[in-house]
Amino acid sequence: MPLHFDVALLHAPSVYDFRNLRRVHYGPISDVIPSRPVFDMYPVGFIYIVSYLEKRGVKTGIFNVAARMLNEPRLDVSKLLKGIKATLYAVDIHWLVHAHGAVEVAKLVKEIHGAPVAVGGFSATYYWREILEKYPFIDFVVLGDTTEPVIYQLLHAVERGDRGKLYEIPNLAFRDGDKLVNTGIRYIPQELDDLKPDYTAVARAMIRSGIRNSLPWSTFFKHPIAAVISYKGCPLNCLACGGSNYTYSAVFGRRGLGRKSPETLVEEFREITERLKIPVFFVGDLQYLGRRYLEEFAELLRRKKPSVELIFEFFTPPPREVLSLYRRAGDMVYLQISPESHDEDIRKHYGRPYDNSSLLEFIKNAAELRFERVDLYFMVGLPMQTPENVKGLGDFFLELAKRGGGALNAFVAPLAPFVDPGSPAFHNPSKYGYVILARSFEEHRRLLLAERWYMMLNYETTTMTRSQIAEATYNAVESLARAKYIAGIIDDEYLGAVLETVKNARSGAPPVGLNSKETVREEELYPKKFWISYLTPRSVAEIIRYSLGRLA
Repeated sequence: MPLHFDVALLHAPSVYDFRNLRRVHYGPISDVIPSRPVFDMYPVGFIYIVSYLEKRGVKTGIFNVAARMLNEPRLDVSKLLKGIKATLYAVDIHWLVHAHGAVEVAKLVKEIHGAPVAVGGFSATYYWREILEKYPFIDFVVLGDTTEPVIYQLLHAVERGDRGKLYEIPNLAFRDGDKLVNTGIRYIPQELDDLKPDYTAVARAMIRSGIRNSLPWSTFFKHPIAAVISYKGCPLNCLACGGSNYTYSAVFGRRGLGRKSPETLVEEFREITERLKIPVFFVGDLQYLGRRYLEEFAELLRRKKPSVELIFEFFTPPPREVLSLYRRAGDMVYLQISPESHDEDIRKHYGRPYDNSSLLEFIKNAAELRFERVDLYFMVGLPMQTPENVKGLGDFFLELAKRGGGALNAFVAPLAPFVDPGSPAFHNPSKYGYVILARSFEEHRRLLLAERWYMMLNYETTTMTRSQIAEATYNAVESLARAKYIAGIIDDEYLGAVLETVKNARSGAPPVGLNSKETVREEELYPKKFWISYLTPRSVAEIIRYSLGRLA
C-alpha cells in the first residue's frame, strides 16, 4: 500500500547504485563518523524540517534510501520510491559527497511520479546554477543554512500551482521557462529558538514513514547518538571547511552566529532523553557564546541530572574554569577536540589557532577533573604535511598520554573525499597550499566513481600528490596505532588487525566493498548499546500509538 505525504524527504547514498561497484576500495574515508563509506547518515536538518512542517499540519515522511540499501542489499529502490506518494519530494545535497547519488535518486523520482523535486543543503546552494542548468528533473534548489519556512512556503505554492508566488519566497532558485531565477538568501535567522524540534512531531513522522525507512544511519541501532545543534555559523576559518566563517559569510549570507538560548538547548536534550537513553552530542564549541551563557547552560543541564553520556566539542582548548563547568553538568561527560596536526605550525596554518602547550594544558586539566573520556582527532591532507612528517603523530600522542591518564584517545583520518566548495582553500587554493582538481558539480560526480579512495580526492597539496596523501594516511595510522598499543588503549589483536589492513592497502590488494571502518573499530569510537536498552516508556508508548494510527 503506498504511503501518502505532503513532503517526502529523501537521503541518497553517495553513489547510486553503489551495489554494482564491487571492486571499490573505500579506504578510511568515513572511519571517524557514524556513516559507512557511502555516507548513509542524513543531515540533522531533516529533523528540524520535519518538526517545522508537522507542527503546521504538513504530513511529512523521512526516507533514508542509503541506509535501506545498506541494510537490505536486495532492496528494489524503484519499488520503494513507487510506494512513496508526495506532493513535493526533497533530496538533500548538503555534503558534496552526495553529488552522484542525490541526482540519480531525484531523476528516478521524477521518472516514477512526475512530481516536483527540490534539492537543498550547503553544496546544493553553492552549485544551484549548475544543478538547474544540467538536471531538468530537479525543479527547485532551496538555498541557505536555514530552510524550514522556505520549504513550507514552497509546498503551498506547488499545491496551488501558483508560479508567481515562487518569486516571493526567499532562499529559492528555480527555472521559469528559459530563465534561471534566484530570489536571494534573505531568510537568515539570528535567533533559532522558534525552530527547536518538537520530538513528538518527529517521532510521529518517523513511525508513519516506517522505522527502517527513517533511521538516521544504517547502524543506528548498534551505535545510537543524538545531536543538538548549538548554533549556526562558525567563528573559525579552517581552510577546507564548507562551514567556515568565510563560507557562511560569502555563500550563505550569515554575518554572525545564529544562536539558541541555553534553555532551548537543555529543552532539546530533555525531549531527546525522555524518549531515548542515548549519548547526546552538543554540536559547536559553546565557548564562543560567552562565559555567562556557558554558566547558565551548564547549571540548567546539571539540574536535569543527566543519566546519559554528554559529548562536547571544542574548537580551541578551553581554560580550566570552563572545564569545571562541564564537569558539573553530568556524571558521564566526554570531550572532543580536533588538533588536526601534531605540528602546531601546520595546525595554525590550517585554521586552528593554538599551540601544543595549550593542548597539553587542556589534557592535563581534563585528567585532573576526571572526565570520562577525551578524544583527539587528527587529519591527513593538510598543507605542509608530507608522508614522512606525519609519522611523528605517534610520539606526540604518547607525550599527551602521559598527561591525559586513561581517558585519552585519538583518531586519524584523511581529509576525504573533498575540500568543500566555498571553503577558503577551494576559492584560493594557491594561497593556502592546495591544488584543486575538480571545480564543477559534474566533475565531482565523476570523481565519486573512482575505484580507489584517494583517486576520489578533489585536491592535492603543494607537498603531496593524491597517492602520497594515501601513503601519509597509512603512515599516520600505523604511527598512532603503535602509540595507542604502547599506551594500553588497544590490544595485540587490534594492533595486528590495523597493521595487516595497512599492509594490504599498500600492497595493492586492499579490502574492497563496504567494510564499515578500515583503520578503527566502531566500538572504540561510539558506545555500543542494545536497542531495547535505550527505549523509554514514553518512546514505547509513542511507537504503539503512532503505529496504530499508521495502520488505521
